[in-house]
Amino acid sequence: MSDEDSLRREVFLLAYHLHWSPDAVLDLPAPERRAYLRLLQDQLESEHRAMTTSGG
Repeated sequence: MSDEDSLRREVFLLAYHLHWSPDAVLDLPAPERRAYLRLLQDQLESEHRAMTTSGG
């Protein structure tokens, strides 16, 4: 995946899940943006585990 595609994916994921504008996401420094992505990934994995263990 190219750097441009990676950035586009980062912006999409944060904007979509956190309801931020793409410009707000792009205004974040790259390390902070990636920290938010890790938090989002952790949250989604936690929700997935909760759903699969509860039978939902």
